[in-house]
Amino acid sequence: MVKTNNTSASVADAEKDDYPGRAYFVRHGESTSNERNIFAGVLDVALTPYGKLQARHAGMDIQKKGIKFDAVYVSHMIRARETCEIALDVSQALRSPDVPIQIDYRISERSQGIFTKRNKNLVRLALGYESFEEMLHSYNEAPPGGERIAQVYSRVAAFYEEQIVPRLQRGENVLVVCHEYVLEPLSVYLSGLPPTAYKRLKLPNAKALSREDLVKFRDYESSGVATLRKKTNDLSTMWAIALYAIAFLLGSFVKAVSASAGIPSNLFIAITVSGLAIATFYTYLSIDFKESKGEVSQAVKNLVYLWMLARWGVGLLLIFSGVLYQGSGDLYKVLWVLFWMVPPALTSPVLSLLWGGNLYPAAILSRTLSIIAPVALISTFAVSTLPINVKGLNFFYLILVVGLAIPAVIAQVWRNISPVNSNHHSNEWKFIGILAVALMNCAIGFQFTPPTLISDIFFSTNMNRSVACLQQLILAVLIFILIRILAALTSVISRRWLTEAEAQDAYILLTNPNFLLWAALFSGVSTNANPATLQYAIFWAALGFYCIPFVDQILLVNSSSSDLLREALRSSRVTTEDIKKLFLQLDTDGSNALDKDEIMELLGRIEDMTTGERSSEDIRRYVTDYLFATLDSDKNSTVDMQELEDYVSTYGLVANVNVVSAAASPVGA
Repeated sequence: MVKTNNTSASVADAEKDDYPGRAYFVRHGESTSNERNIFAGVLDVALTPYGKLQARHAGMDIQKKGIKFDAVYVSHMIRARETCEIALDVSQALRSPDVPIQIDYRISERSQGIFTKRNKNLVRLALGYESFEEMLHSYNEAPPGGERIAQVYSRVAAFYEEQIVPRLQRGENVLVVCHEYVLEPLSVYLSGLPPTAYKRLKLPNAKALSREDLVKFRDYESSGVATLRKKTNDLSTMWAIALYAIAFLLGSFVKAVSASAGIPSNLFIAITVSGLAIATFYTYLSIDFKESKGEVSQAVKNLVYLWMLARWGVGLLLIFSGVLYQGSGDLYKVLWVLFWMVPPALTSPVLSLLWGGNLYPAAILSRTLSIIAPVALISTFAVSTLPINVKGLNFFYLILVVGLAIPAVIAQVWRNISPVNSNHHSNEWKFIGILAVALMNCAIGFQFTPPTLISDIFFSTNMNRSVACLQQLILAVLIFILIRILAALTSVISRRWLTEAEAQDAYILLTNPNFLLWAALFSGVSTNANPATLQYAIFWAALGFYCIPFVDQILLVNSSSSDLLREALRSSRVTTEDIKKLFLQLDTDGSNALDKDEIMELLGRIEDMTTGERSSEDIRRYVTDYLFATLDSDKNSTVDMQELEDYVSTYGLVANVNVVSAAASPVGA
């Protein structure tokens, strides 16, 4: 390992920039973990189709530079190896076909310990922003069971000095394809700084950076302005759901105390559509609709579609049976039934990313149902005698076209034309979309709050309005509670068919009705009967739609915090010394090496000490093969204690974090 006190001297030589050779560094393309906003670390995840497109653009970028490589180093992880293979295939940048692609485990991704596979936003909320940043981005801290930045700095510095510098001195060009948390500490080292100078950079995926580019990027992203931008982005994402609720309540409060007549209709429509358009643009920069259709399991489709059909069946029965509607005074009853019938909100993908969903179901199913449902509503109103003018849906059509379709197309086109820059822009500036939604919610709160709200609740100057206020409040509470009870029961029942992430998406889709589509129906009401009842129906529905998700999030974060605590306690029960003891117990012949069967038993004993339950033999066999492919460099079918100790101390135990991937679709190491 490179010692810290030698760092300045080593980098001083590199900073002379008089080496005849050149080195380029590439972070892998977008992986499935990047797309789903989860920690990967040592979890071996593949590239998304979009990540492969990014890798091709990295190859085109290398080709434009006109550079030929004499050596290529890559992490052993599949997302890095796929990126490397695609980029080299596109660029044809090897000096000769004989140039080997060399795997070096010192440039494999940092272990995230117990954070692995967890949603980043939920972990940040569970820990608090400052604690999260300290644990993840302080040079000498790490998630429980994870790796410190100082450790990564040490191993990548050693790699650079031992592998890269000699080649540069000989005039050779080198390509390195690895990971974000490897290149960030390396940029600090190449800047001639100690690990204490580390700062989060958020490197773009699949962009070929020279040593000079990497240092310049680090200098720029470490500036005060860039740091403020990243913090704003992180905090706005972290508190997006709370911000949406606060914005709505702020607008509602201003309207209630000012007793204003509201925002002019055209201005309100402009604010709403503009806010949705901006939010849609940034949301869909992170979603690949072309490829994500195949990522939605049939079980999720069946569950959501059957529930929507059931809602429509019950709703149509109530509407056409005449049980609900006897006259214009009963119109509010019909509108609450329609609240059950509208499709999931177009913002469902945002909740999926923030709450640990699988993303694809929320994106695909909410979009599909939002196209089908308005057509079905038009048909319903055409054959019913309800006093609802279908022209009132023009507002929603405007939302669908201008607020969704057009910005979504622009986002998808930019993704395809410039996959590297568009992805980096999405990650760095998504707070613009969040703030746009907050502004829209503030306008909605102002517009839909009855100006007499305070007097109707506290002073009862008009008994009819006060009764309407309380009546619609009770109905709203019952409906929101019932929606969530049924969705929660559905999640419990469907556990055997759905993954945890898919179940989360199903819950989001079933509890998040499209409020704006429902509100558009009010503009088509052609009767003035009971205006106070209708006004309070839409107000309490809006309040529930924008504020109850914050309560859902609090419950979800509490559950996530408990899981993190249990996992931290469990992971603390096995140390490197414990593994040494187990190793010696199994090394019955005193060879200081274990074969595959013995390593497999070692993994079983580790699980006995941590989870208390052994995985199936097939899964442990897969993880054993994974470890051997990683550690058995001399291919003698044994792993010695030093190899295992070095791997565990650096990368953490991969046995638990790769189990699900192994069971689903084993990946070659």
